[in-house]
Amino acid sequence: MRRDKRVHLSDAFVLVHSLIESSYPAPTGTARKLHGLLIHFEKDLQAHGLEFLDEITVDHVLQHMWSARKTKHGYAQVSPRTAGNRQWAYRFFQVAMGSEGFNDGFDLSGDTVLRGEPESPRPLNLLELDSVIGMVDSTLISTGEDVLVALSMSGATANEAGLMRVCDVDLDNRVVHFQGENPRTAVLTEWASNRIALFLSENHRESEQRLAVADFVTSENVARTVNTRLMNVMRMTGFRSGSGVTAKSIRLGAAMVVLEVQGLEAAALFLGNNSLDATARMLRYEWWVTK
Repeated sequence: MRRDKRVHLSDAFVLVHSLIESSYPAPTGTARKLHGLLIHFEKDLQAHGLEFLDEITVDHVLQHMWSARKTKHGYAQVSPRTAGNRQWAYRFFQVAMGSEGFNDGFDLSGDTVLRGEPESPRPLNLLELDSVIGMVDSTLISTGEDVLVALSMSGATANEAGLMRVCDVDLDNRVVHFQGENPRTAVLTEWASNRIALFLSENHRESEQRLAVADFVTSENVARTVNTRLMNVMRMTGFRSGSGVTAKSIRLGAAMVVLEVQGLEAAALFLGNNSLDATARMLRYEWWVTK
């Protein structure tokens, strides 16, 4: 059962370090490694001004996992091994806090970091898209995940959704301006427009601030943050691992609707793709004519 009293971060880390000692009675390399990784995690959270355990968000965890270290030659690229080690330490921390009743055990670190290629996602069908919308609409307070779903259903990539600023949204005309390598404009559905309006009415944002992802998240990490938060939405909707569904499935499902109504070229424009072949592969659509 979740405890009512808020827990200070410093107390939480004192507790988890003591649990490491009890889990590994003799001094071991594993224990030393966990201690070091969690000390680093605590320092990162303190640098963001966090004071309580319940203030930790997906943005904080993903930024910590993938943040690069500065070297004499610049910033070193974070390897999947490093990110995986940080994820392992965070999950130990999370499980420890959950076992003590201090959180609900919901994983903020996303899917397990892998070395290989990610699974090719399948598009959601109409009923599944409706299920995602229904789950998001069931929340009384907008937390930003609904905004990410709304942008995905308007064709935004994870990077475009993460970099979206308040000034990039024109609710009066129901359009959004996606920034990135190929800036473009997309149309919002009435539902998406209403969810973004609800979010802005409940969360103060300056014009140049990002809409749904914290400004401290580096541009290199916004896509990971968006995908992780969208995958949490998918899990809450009821999708399980092995179903072929990923965070991209929402966007691809919306593109399938465009494909069926307006054709492949319109679907390619919706996704921001220059290639009809690439669009067809993403949507698992055979569009060529057999001679």
